This record gives sequence, C-alpha cells and structure tokens, in this order.
Amino acid sequence: MIMNQYVSQKRQQGVALITVLLVIALVVVIAANMTGRLQLLMSRSINAQASQQGLWAAMAGERLVFNVLEDDYEDDAKSVHLSQLWAREGMVFPLNGGALSGEIKDLQSCFNLNALAAEDPDENTQLRSAAERQFQSLLISLDVDDYSAELLSYTVKDWVDSDKIVGKAFGAEDSTYAGKIVPYVTANTLMADVSELLAIEGMTPAIYRQIKPYVCVLPTSEHKINVNTIKSDNAHLLVALFEDKLSLADAQAVINNRDSEGFKSATEFTSTTEINNIGTISEETTQQIEIKSSYFLAALTFTFEEQNFTLNSTYHRDGSGKLHVISRKIGNNE
Repeated sequence: MIMNQYVSQKRQQGVALITVLLVIALVVVIAANMTGRLQLLMSRSINAQASQQGLWAAMAGERLVFNVLEDDYEDDAKSVHLSQLWAREGMVFPLNGGALSGEIKDLQSCFNLNALAAEDPDENTQLRSAAERQFQSLLISLDVDDYSAELLSYTVKDWVDSDKIVGKAFGAEDSTYAGKIVPYVTANTLMADVSELLAIEGMTPAIYRQIKPYVCVLPTSEHKINVNTIKSDNAHLLVALFEDKLSLADAQAVINNRDSEGFKSATEFTSTTEINNIGTISEETTQQIEIKSSYFLAALTFTFEEQNFTLNSTYHRDGSGKLHVISRKIGNNE
C-alpha cells in the first residue's frame, strides 16, 4: 500500500516536472519570437527614419541645385556651358551628420529617345525623320552592328509613336510582343525612363549598357543638342547629329578646340573648319543645334552611417525662363 502510494507520488512529480519543462520551453519560444519581432520592428523603424532623413537631405540638395541653376541663368541667360557652376564635379557637403554629394547633367547633351515619336516627313514614301536616321547613326558609331542598329531605329520608334502601325521595314507593335513568354503590348507613348529600352524588340543587355551613357528621355519629341556641353567622350553624339558625315576624330577636335565658355552661337559652331567641311547642312539639322539647355538632371546622394539615399530630380526651364522640378525618382539611376 505504502509502496503504491510512493510510486504514484513519483509519477505525479515526473508529470509535473515535464509540464514545467514544457511551459518553460514554450515561454522561451514565445520570448525568442517576441525578441525577433521587436528587432525587426526596430530595424524597420531605423530604416524608415534613415529613409526619411535621406529624403529631406536630398530635397535640401535639390533646392541647392535649383539655386545654382538660377544663379548661372542670371549670369548668362543665352548660353549653357561647362565652365558654369552647375557643371562642377566632385562637390560634397556635410549635412546632418552625413554627407550630400551629387552631379548635374545637361539632358540636352544626350540623344532624346522620345524624338523618335516625331512623324516621318511623308508616310507615303520611304523617307524617315532626322531623329530615326540619327539614332541609327549613333548606334553604328558606338559599334552596334548595322542590322541591330537599323532594327532598333524602327522598333524604338514604334514603341514611342502614337499609332499601332508597324514601321516600314523592321518595326514591332503589339503582335510582336504578344508572342513573348510573358506577353505585353507597346507603350505607344513617350518613354518615362531609359530602362524601357530593355523591353523593346532587338534590344539586348549588352547593347543597352553600350548606349545608355549617350541616351536620355525628355517629355517632348523635340531633339535639341547643346554643342557647348557635349564632352569629348560623348563626341559620338555629334557624329550622329550629322549622320556620319562627320568623323569621330573631327567631332572630338571640335569639342577640344571649343572655347572654355563654349560657342557664342550656332553659327559659330557650324563655322568651325570640321563642320564647314561637311558642306550644306539641312534645315532640319540646323534647328537641332543649340548653345543653351532647358532640361537638367540632378543625381543627389545622401550618405549617413554607411547607408545611401539617392534622389534623381529633373528640372525644366520653360519659355519664360522659370525653372521647375518636373519629376523625381528615388533610388539609383542605373
């Protein structure tokens, strides 16, 4: 009898011990889970705070760029060139315990892809717009093979033009993209970002990387090149402007011999020996030559405790001379 009571008591103690251990294990699991969630919430809070701080710091930089562009405009409203304050590189400003850096790019020292949306001179003939021919010339100048260059000059045009009519030769509209593994349709409107090129028939990652430094997108189908802000490394843009009638070496010579404050007029530019040797320049090409710019891109990066926040702001100066921020993109522009 006593022995049975002793065994029963031992069993009850064993069950109680197991129960206690299970409760302790459960408490440990819950505590660990709560700690993990707390750490996650803290990380989210820190990241949100850093992101907000980065945004406001970048916005401060955006205002600084605005003031710089305005000061340069007040100094010289008739010309934009690389000796002005906006074109300085490598500037870093300490701000709120971090550092604000960035650069300003003239968006009229690149090829505006949306210029391909312009209508062809005559839909009933094989004539093509100057922008189409120049884009093809740019690609060839950048060592893109002739077939891919011609193909892309048609497919990019079909992507940005407003109709759904396939281009005269190698165009691509909805029927081409509907057959993809992941089907989609053409935009049939102006591009919002250069990365849209990767969705276009004939474009490859290799070609995209090759041409990206030379192209941009503006909210207009006009194509104006500021001959004062093209750098020697981007001389291919002048080769394209004159549709291969100007060699790369001559294009670089024009840029290298340019006055530090640029050309005073489009006529001064076309009067240079290299350009003059081309012969007669079409009216369409002449209208594309500029010595000032209306569009700029500021790529601003705020660095704080090994974290980076990047803001890309696009500025436009309208016909009355007023400057506006027309778009913002958060994140690296690559």
